[in-house]
Amino acid sequence: MTAAAKNLMTEGDLRRKIILFAIPVFLGQLFQQLYSTVDSLIVGNILGAQALASVTSTGALVYLLIGFFLGFATGSEIVIARHIGARNEEQTEKAVHTAVSIGLFFSVIMTLAGIFFAPVILKWMGTPDDVLPGAITYVRIYFGGSFGIVMYNIFVGILRASGDSRHPLYYLVASSLVNIVLDWIFVAFFGMGIAGAALATVISELVSVGLALHRLLHIDASYRVDLRKIML
Repeated sequence: MTAAAKNLMTEGDLRRKIILFAIPVFLGQLFQQLYSTVDSLIVGNILGAQALASVTSTGALVYLLIGFFLGFATGSEIVIARHIGARNEEQTEKAVHTAVSIGLFFSVIMTLAGIFFAPVILKWMGTPDDVLPGAITYVRIYFGGSFGIVMYNIFVGILRASGDSRHPLYYLVASSLVNIVLDWIFVAFFGMGIAGAALATVISELVSVGLALHRLLHIDASYRVDLRKIML
C-alpha cells in the first residue's frame, strides 16, 4: 500500500482520522513558537535587555512573513488535497511542483527585500533608535534564510494534504532542538550576539526543510517531488 493510500482522509473512521491528524498539527504549532521564545530567553539572559528589545521588536515583521506563507501553503494544501482525494495523479503532480516553484520564487524575493529594505521597514514600524541596529541585524539574517521558512511551509503543506501530519511534527521537534543547541553555542560560547540567535534559527529551519524534502523526494506517491519538474 502506498503512503497516499495509508493517509487518505476520505476512507475509514473519519472521526478518528481527524483527531489523529489534528493532534500533531496542534503540537507542531507549539514547537513553532519555540523558535522566537528560545531566541528571546537566551538573548535576554546572556546579552541583556537592549539586545532582547532588538529581537522582540522584529516580532511583528517575522510573524507577518510567517503568516503570509502559511496562507499560501494552506491554499496549496487545499488544491493538492483535492486532487489526491480525487486520485488525479497528473493534477496532483502539477499542483505540487507549481507550489514548490512559486515558493522558490517568493523565497528569493523575500530574501532580497529583507536584506536591502530591513532598515526602511523597521523605521516604518516605529522601531526605537537605540534597538534599531540590532533589529536590522536580526531581520537581515532571518530574511536571508527565507528559503527555509517558505519551503518548510510548502513541503509541510504537501505532506498534510496527503493526510500526513506526523512527519511535520517530527521535523519541527528536531529543528527546535537544533535551534536550542545552536542558540547556546552561537550566543553563549562564540559570543555572536543577536546575529548568532538569528543564524541559529535559520540553520534549524533549514534542517526541517532538509528532512521534509528528503521524504518528498523518496516517497512512493503522486505528490512526490521531482527536482527536474520544478519550473523556475
